Amino acid sequence: MNFTAIDFETANSKRQSVCSVGLAVVRNGEIVDTVHRLIKPTPNYYEGINISIHGITQSMTEGEPTFAHLWDELRAYIEGQPVVAHNASFDFSCLRYAMDAYGMAYPRVEYFCTMVMGKKLYPELFNHKLPTMCEHFGVQGLDHHDAESDAVACARLMISMGKQFGAGSLEELIASGGFTAGKLHSGGYVPFRAKKR
Repeated sequence: MNFTAIDFETANSKRQSVCSVGLAVVRNGEIVDTVHRLIKPTPNYYEGINISIHGITQSMTEGEPTFAHLWDELRAYIEGQPVVAHNASFDFSCLRYAMDAYGMAYPRVEYFCTMVMGKKLYPELFNHKLPTMCEHFGVQGLDHHDAESDAVACARLMISMGKQFGAGSLEELIASGGFTAGKLHSGGYVPFRAKKR
């Protein structure tokens, strides 16, 4: 199973205001690399509710690169490979809005959502938030809303689901579970979906 898990945090209510990104790279079902970067947000202001969620403040990101300056580094982890997020509709809207803010073309990406998968495969859970699913699978060490920790937890969830369903690859798990990959491309995007029975 090979993919990259991603998580964004935002500075304010605007989705393009990414202020932190975390990545976890999975090869052959094992996490082999993690990345955490602070980002100077656009627009560059913080709202109290966002600070209360992730603890990042304007002074912490003032000297950091903008998304546009960081994109070449991130692109190497994302473009042309499977990308996983928990609540991918949020994280990929952050990616799209940030790229739109700088007039950048979308990369070609197939993406997957562990939250959508959880809702279909584990309907008995009280909810399908990241901490709840981590508890269900025994994934420990989550520092929720730290982007790197969230990405690592998301990766571990996908690996755990693959093992539980005996899937040797991400594509096999998606097909057996009845899901359709989300797609991001230069012309727009298609969301990740659970197929209707």
